[in-house]
Amino acid sequence: MNYQIGPWQFISNRCVITSDNLERELDPLLVKLLLHFINKPQQIISRQTLIENVWQQSFVDDNAINRAISELRKQLAHPTEKAPLLKTHYRKGYSLTVIPKNLAQANESEQPANPSPETTIINTVNENAAKTIISQPVKSKTIKKLVPYVCLVTACLCFLVWLGFIFINPSSAEKVEQITVNKVASTWNIGSEVHPEISSDKQYLAYTNVEPEGDFNRAFVKRLSDQREVELTYPGFQVSVLSWQLNQHAVLLQATNLKQQQCEMVLVDLSQFPIIGDAQRIKKCDLRYTGYAQVDQMREHIYYTEYKNEQDGSGLYKFDLALQKESIVIPPPGVMYGVMLPRLSHSGNKIAYILSQKGLPFSVFSYDFTTRETKRLFKAKRRSISFAFDWLANDKGVIVFEDSDLSSIVFDKNNVVTRTFSVIPAISPYYIAVQSANSLFYSANKTQAYSLIKATNLFSDNPEYEPLYKSDKDDYNIVEVINKVGPAHIFVSERSGSSQLWSSQNGLTKQLSFFDYDGASTTYMLRGLSVSPNKQRILLVKGKSHAFYDVNAQKLYPLDEFNGRKIVSYIWSKNNESIIYIEQLDSKNNVAELNLLTRDTRVIEGMNANKLISDNEGNAYAVSHNQLIRLADKHSWELPESARKANVYGISKDYFYYSDSISRIARLNLQEQTIQDTHVDFRPIAFEVSSDNEILFTGAKYKDMQIIQISWDE
Repeated sequence: MNYQIGPWQFISNRCVITSDNLERELDPLLVKLLLHFINKPQQIISRQTLIENVWQQSFVDDNAINRAISELRKQLAHPTEKAPLLKTHYRKGYSLTVIPKNLAQANESEQPANPSPETTIINTVNENAAKTIISQPVKSKTIKKLVPYVCLVTACLCFLVWLGFIFINPSSAEKVEQITVNKVASTWNIGSEVHPEISSDKQYLAYTNVEPEGDFNRAFVKRLSDQREVELTYPGFQVSVLSWQLNQHAVLLQATNLKQQQCEMVLVDLSQFPIIGDAQRIKKCDLRYTGYAQVDQMREHIYYTEYKNEQDGSGLYKFDLALQKESIVIPPPGVMYGVMLPRLSHSGNKIAYILSQKGLPFSVFSYDFTTRETKRLFKAKRRSISFAFDWLANDKGVIVFEDSDLSSIVFDKNNVVTRTFSVIPAISPYYIAVQSANSLFYSANKTQAYSLIKATNLFSDNPEYEPLYKSDKDDYNIVEVINKVGPAHIFVSERSGSSQLWSSQNGLTKQLSFFDYDGASTTYMLRGLSVSPNKQRILLVKGKSHAFYDVNAQKLYPLDEFNGRKIVSYIWSKNNESIIYIEQLDSKNNVAELNLLTRDTRVIEGMNANKLISDNEGNAYAVSHNQLIRLADKHSWELPESARKANVYGISKDYFYYSDSISRIARLNLQEQTIQDTHVDFRPIAFEVSSDNEILFTGAKYKDMQIIQISWDE
C-alpha cells in the first residue's frame, strides 16, 4: 500500500519514503509506527496507545519510545517542509500533522481488473514484523561481490590454510534451493546494533550498540520472552559483547579505554536477570584484538584468537584461568594472517573457527578436543569476507552464510551433508546467532560509513578537526592536486550511486568521472589514490584494474602491465614519470619500477618491503616489518614496537606517521627518534600528510542499524 504523506510517498512494501531524488529506508519498527499514525491522521495518540498497538507489550521503556519517535520525525523531515510532519503534544502524545492520501485507491481506476498472480507482489506489514512475500521465486540472481577499499583490523583478518590438516570436504548440493524468509527487527536503540550472541538455552540475546557520533561501544542483553533489556557496563571503559559463557548465563565483554590504551576481558554474571551480577576480570587483551573469545562451561579456560607477530598470523589459544598460563590449540600458519572467530560447540567437545586467506574464499573448520582431529566443514566460493557462522543445537552441525546464500551443514554419522539455500529477500549477514534450525539473528555487512576529515595541529593541546564535503554516501581517499586553476582536492565518493572521482575547488564540488562498472557491485570499486609529486597525476585501482588519472586532461589511462598481477603497494617516483611498486610473487615481495615512457621495468634489488610511501617532495620510502627505508640511499630507521603493529602509514620531511586504524595516530621524529601519539574520535582508515603536517583523513563511523531476526520454512 502506498501513501502520499505531505512531500513524501510512503511505499510500504519496500519500507521506504521517497520524494523526487530523495529516498530513505525505514526499519520495521518505524514502518509499524508510521502505519499507526496513518490510520489515525491528525489525531493525538498517547504513548500508552503506541505501547499497546505498535510495541504490543504492557510496558516499554520511555527511552525506547523517545528514540523511535525522534528517529521517525528525523526521517520525515524534508528540505521543503519547515513544520514537522510528526508533532509532539506536551503530556498528551503525538500526531501526524497531514492527512495521508491512499495512492492505491486514487489510482484504482487505472489498474487492471484482474492482475496476473504470476506478476503480483504481495506485501504486508503484520503485527510482528515487516514481511515480504513473493508469489513466484526468482529463478536466478546475480551474486554481488564486495570489493572493500579498507576494513578495520578485526574485519580484514583473513587466514591461510596450512599443510598437515586432514580435510573432509562436505558434499555440496548441486542445486541451490530457495527459501523465503520473514524478517523482524529485534533491537530498536539508536546506533549501530552489531554482533548478536544468543545464550546456549536460547533465552537471551546479547549484542553491541555503537553510538554513531561518538563511536562509543555499549553492551546490551535482552530476554526474548518479554523483551526486557538491560545494559552492561564496566566503570571507566566502553564495552562490547564477545560471547556467552558456554551453557551459562554470563556474558564475556571486551572492555576498552582507547585514550589510556587499556583492554580487558570481563565476564558479567546474569544468572539473576534482570539483576546484573558481579563482573569478573578474566584477562588482559590486545587493543588491536577486537575479534572473538569464549569461556568454557566450568570457567576453567578461555579460548581466543590473537596474533603475536603480524608476519606469523593469528593462532587459536587456550588460557588456563587458574594457572594464568597460555597454550596453543591451533598454531599460527606462518603467514601474515591466521585463525578467527572460534566458537565452542554446545557439548564443549569441539571448537569451530574460520580460516581463509586474504583475497581468497574462507573456510570453516572444526577441531575435536578428544581426537585432536581437524575437519573442514565448509569452503566458500566467492572472495567475500564474512564471520557469519554458528553451531546448530546438540553439535548437529553449523549454519554458514556467504553473501545471501545460507548453507546448513549437518553431521550424519561419519558424513557431512550440506544444503545451500538462496535467501529471498537477499540479505548480507556479517555475524549470525542461530536460534533454531529455521531461525537466527544477524547483523548486516557494511556497518560503517566513510567520510573526509581535515586535521590541523593534531599533536598539540588544541587539535582542530574539519569535516570535508559531507554527503549521505561514503566519501574516502582524498589527495591534494594542482590543476589549471590551482590547488584542489580530489576524492572518491559514492554520492551519485557508484564509486566516482570528485573534485572540490574554490567552494565548488563536482563529479569528475562517470565510470561504468558493467553491472558489478560498485561499492569501493574505485580506491587506492596516490598523487604524483607534481600533483597532476593520480594512481588508482578501478575494479580489478590499475590506472592513472591525468588531472588537467581529466582522462584515465590504463596500466595494462599490472593486469593479473598481485600489486601490493605503489607510489610515484620523484620524476613523476615512473611508478614504484611491490609485487607479491609466491611468498616473496619484489620491489620494482615501471617507466611510463619506455614501459621498461627495473627490479630494485636487496629490498624487502610490505608498503611504499612518499612525502610531498616525492622522496620514496619502503616500510618493512621493522624498518623504514629511504629508497634513494637505503638509509634506514628502526621502527618502534607500536609502529610494527600499524597498518596505515604516511610521511613528511621530518616525521613518519602511523595508525592502528582503531583510534590512535602516532608520529616518529626521524631526527630525534622521539614519538608522539594521540587519540581521535573516529577510525583513521587512511590519511594523506601535507608539507605543513596537515592531515587529510578517511574516517570511519558506524551506521544506524538494527539486529534482524529471520525465520523460514523448508
